[in-house]
Parts: sequence; C-alpha cells; structure tokens
Amino acid sequence: MPTETPQPGERPARGRPRSADSEQAILRAALDLLAEGTDLGDISINAIAARAGAGKNTVYRRWPNKDALLVDALASLNRPVPAATRQTTRENLTLLLATMVTRLQDTRATRIINGAMAAGVKYPQLRQRYYTDVIEPRREAMRQVLRSGIASGELRPDIDPAAIVITLTGSLIARSIEGTVPEGPPEKVAGDLVDVILFGIARRPD
Repeated sequence: MPTETPQPGERPARGRPRSADSEQAILRAALDLLAEGTDLGDISINAIAARAGAGKNTVYRRWPNKDALLVDALASLNRPVPAATRQTTRENLTLLLATMVTRLQDTRATRIINGAMAAGVKYPQLRQRYYTDVIEPRREAMRQVLRSGIASGELRPDIDPAAIVITLTGSLIARSIEGTVPEGPPEKVAGDLVDVILFGIARRPD
C-alpha cells in the first residue's frame, strides 16, 4: 500500500503537544471509514482529515503517514495490556486473555479488525505493522507468564510457550471469524479456555 510520506517505517512523531479531542476525532474518522468497508487503498489522509473536521497538517503533526495512523486507530480498539501481577499462572493468563475476549465481544471492533487483516493480503505492510506493534506485545506478555510458570515449577519444563499462546488466542480468533465468540463476563470466558489448556479434557483414572 503506498504511503503518503517518504518514511513509511517510522513510528508516529510525538514531539508536539497534542489535543486529545482532535486526536480522538481523527482516530474515530479512520475507524468509521474502515467500518464502512472503504478499501484500504482508497483511504487517504485527506479523507480522514475531512471526516474528522481537522486539517491535513494537523494529522501529519501526529502521524508521519497513513499506515501509522491506521495502525494506531486499530490499536485503539484494544485495551492496554495489563500487568501480570496476580499470584498464579492461571490467574495471569486469564487476566491477559480476558482483554482479548472483551475486544472480540465488541462486534463492531472485531468486524473492523478482521476486515483490515483480511485486506492485509493486498496490503501486507499495514498488516505486518499491526502484528508487530499490537499483537506481538500481547503474545509476548502471555509467553512471559508461561515462562515464569516454568521457572517457578508450576508448569512442566517441556512445554512450548509460543505454541500454548497460539492455541489460546487462535481458538478465540477462529470463533470471532465464525461469529461465535462466547458471551458472558470476559474473565469467565477466558478462565474456561485457560482451564482447558492447563488441565486438559481427559478424565482422570479412578
């Protein structure tokens, strides 16, 4: 996807004081365009600025290019990664996974992100930035919880943290694509899934 400045790989410039209201209006405008199904290639800084009632220069003072703005807009649909400060591996995995459940239960947010990721086949640069900036830090937080569980002896030493994280998150992503994300309190939904991984599904012998 062509970017609108010569430096598509840079993180958003953050040097100037910013108006929170203006920034939120710009992010909402980008999300509205995505929610309407506008092709990523047809979304421009001019279109976002016009929708937000902001000047083009106001947008560029906050983001160096369209990719950076769209990634920040998509990231705003997710809650911040919480600190894993609970007592057990189960509690910390549940805490982290519950943030994902919360977002997936928001049908508009999920539709926007799923649409953008599907379009990422055509625009791989944007999809890669989203994975790097948004998804990977969340997965790493969960991998760290599992590594800590191994170190403390709570978990078996031969498990693969990366595979466990993909199993936990991938099952939820599959259900979001199908439109069957469980309802109910996010921590309850997350805890039930974590228990399947931690304790398995086979009956214990008598």
